[in-house]
This record gives sequence, C-alpha cells and structure tokens, in this order.
Amino acid sequence: MPRTSLIPLIAVFALTSSACCLFWSSSLETNSSYWSIYRHGCNISFNLSGSVEGKISPVEYGGRILQPYQAYYAELEANDILLSDRTNALEGIYKSLDDISMQSRVYPDQIDILVDKPVGTEIYKIDYKNEKWPVFLKSARSISYSGRNINDREFQANNGDYTKSRFLYNHDLVKDKFSVMWLQRMNATVLATNDALLSAELEATKYLGEQIIANTTGIADLSYGFRDSRYDFKHNTYSYKIIKEERYYGSYNLSRKIEMKSMFDRSNDTKDDDDSWMPCCNGDWDDRLMDSVGFDKKDVFDCRCFRERTKAE
Repeated sequence: MPRTSLIPLIAVFALTSSACCLFWSSSLETNSSYWSIYRHGCNISFNLSGSVEGKISPVEYGGRILQPYQAYYAELEANDILLSDRTNALEGIYKSLDDISMQSRVYPDQIDILVDKPVGTEIYKIDYKNEKWPVFLKSARSISYSGRNINDREFQANNGDYTKSRFLYNHDLVKDKFSVMWLQRMNATVLATNDALLSAELEATKYLGEQIIANTTGIADLSYGFRDSRYDFKHNTYSYKIIKEERYYGSYNLSRKIEMKSMFDRSNDTKDDDDSWMPCCNGDWDDRLMDSVGFDKKDVFDCRCFRERTKAE
C-alpha cells in the first residue's frame, strides 16, 4: 500500500484486484477534516432477457394448500452505477417482460495521482486523473397485473444521481420502463493545507435517462436527485443540487421522462479510441452521439439509430 505523509496532512492510496475486478481507494486527513474516495469496477459483459405470463393461484402440496406468491429481484452494480428492481405480487394475473444489458471495463494503469504545491503558497493540489473505467447499462421492463395486490419498487443511480419509484398496494398495474446509464470517466481534485481540507470535487462524465409510463390504482411514489460534484465538509457528504419527490394515491395514468447528465473535459485533452465501445451495441454509436442531448427509447434500444443519423447528416 503506497503511503505519502504530508505532516499533518496525510494521503493514503490503495489499489487491489480480485479476479477480473479492481478496487481502489484513497483518503486525505488533517487534524480538522477528512475526505475519502472508493471506486470499484469489473470487466463485465452481461445480457438478460426473460418473460413470465401466468396466473398466481393457490397450489396443493403434501395435503396442504400453499398461498400464492410471486417475487422478482434484480440488482447490478459497477463503479457506482446501480440498478435495483423488486416486485412482489399476491393472487392474480401476472405478465412481465425484461431486457437488461451491461458492459463494464477497468484499466488499472490509467489512474494517476498528482500532488502539486507551487512555491510561495501553502495550498496542496491533489489530482486523481484519468480513471477511465467505463460502464454502460440499459434496461427495459414491462409489467401487467390484475389481482389482490402487487408492490413494485425500482432504484437506479449513477455516481450519486438517482431515480426511484415505488408502486404499492395496486390491484391493477400496467407499467413500462426504459432506462439507460453510462459512465465515461472520472477525475477528482482536492485542495488542502497542512491544517485543513479546503475543497474536494468529484468530476464524473455520466448520463442517466429514464422513461416510465404507468397506469396505477394504489400508491405511486416518484423521486429523483441530481448530485453536486463538490463535497460538503460541513455535513461530510455530497449535497444535491436538485431533489424532487412526488406521491399519488388512487387511480392515475402517469408518464415521467428524466435526463441527468454531467460533462467534464478529459484531463489530457485527447480522444481515446476505446471511448466508442460503450454506448449501444458495442460501437454503433460514437462520442458525437453519446455527448448529444436527448434520450429516446429508439436511440437506446435500437442500434439502427447510428446508421440512420449518419445518413441524415
């Protein structure tokens, strides 16, 4: 574990590996303040598609009548990109379609830590540069249910930004959800003296887009948050620039479309050829399309978008 001491400012960095996964962490500490970072990523190529259709009904087993129950659980995480879905239903008619794809890569040699203290100043500048551990995750899920009761929860986050929905105590629920998240790269910068940490900023180039269309007959809780890149030393956390929460009780037709995006310049001002692999079908998009504004279901789930836009140009 490499360790550098700037008394009383202390900086610690560690990089470890496990199979195809890598983890790195670093911390800065003075007598009055503390800041740390933890990152983890894996070389992953994952695809899942499935469908369920049937009637949730009592089953006789061993002379006993078993009460009907349905449960669905999915959770994926890589380098602070997280997708979590849970569905539970009682007796009724149930149908669902699922499609999830995820790709993630790690490049351990691309992480640089630079410490600079110009002559004539007491301020250290610590730069964590060139973490290009990209992740791309897209998902589509459809549910149709009619019966005694169904609860459906989902949460997705991308390096602090998040969307969350809960559809509870529904007798009838029809929901279609489409989402995409990607992470290109991350840099971080901390300013400190020997006595205190002055500022810390986590700069992730990332995107989160989601679209939900639902017909609900119970409680619907919808929320999202867009995180500030600057660290709040007073509360020892990253605060949120935007937080919104909504609740609906009764029968509603709901539609929500959200996009959250943060763009930061590359630390070395160069374009890497590997950047193009992440979005859509392993290369059918390039940085021009990934950096463009606008989330569209067709763009995310149909790779013909690249060829169609190219012809249009």
